[in-house]
Amino acid sequence: MRLIYRVLLSIVVIIAALLCYSAGNMTGVTMFIVLGFMLEFALWFGLGKIFRRRAS
Repeated sequence: MRLIYRVLLSIVVIIAALLCYSAGNMTGVTMFIVLGFMLEFALWFGLGKIFRRRAS
């Protein structure tokens, strides 16, 4: 079950990041683009943590 939650959370975060990028580009509000970068960073940082745990 935990794997399903991780996958769903990853999907939700990447969709939120894409929506923030889109909103930032359409409106010109830089804060949305920065929020998108932060969400994407959180996604990749979290995935790296999962892969490190599996390798050990």
